[in-house]
Amino acid sequence: MSPLNYGMRIYKILFFFAAVVMLASCKQGRPNGILSPKQMVPLLVDVHIVDGSLSNVPAMPDSLFKHGVSRYDKVFKAHGADSVQFRKSFAWYANEPDQLYDIYVKVSDIIKAKVDSSLKARAKADSLLQVKQNKLLAERAKRVADSVKKAEKLKADSIRKKAKTDSAVKKPVKPKLL
Repeated sequence: MSPLNYGMRIYKILFFFAAVVMLASCKQGRPNGILSPKQMVPLLVDVHIVDGSLSNVPAMPDSLFKHGVSRYDKVFKAHGADSVQFRKSFAWYANEPDQLYDIYVKVSDIIKAKVDSSLKARAKADSLLQVKQNKLLAERAKRVADSVKKAEKLKADSIRKKAKTDSAVKKPVKPKLL
């Protein structure tokens, strides 16, 4: 065997192993333990809702930690995941920007729909409250008007009664001194 063939053989072997390593590293698809996009979308929606609710918690020492941990744990438990799996999945999707973009388009649509339905429900509740307040104001105005009519009637009756008694009994008129 000539030294030239031996060197070529080593290069061929190295090239073969390099090609195998490169093909293995170009593995398509999600690794095990990574949440699917169908699992990530509702999980991210709930995580962002918890994030928003925590922005309303007073910023006392450890209050965000105290309130946040239990809320996030409930979200992860509801979706059958844990914080480690979520972080691992989010990190993997961060390296797959096209998939992460598609996920966040869906997350954004769902959150917008929830906000819109919440605003519609609030507007309906506000309109019902306004109707109730208008009804109460109308009833109050009617009671006030009735009270005024009753007071005017009593005053008119008392004036008539006084006029009758005055006409029945004539009092002598005292002369006025100038």
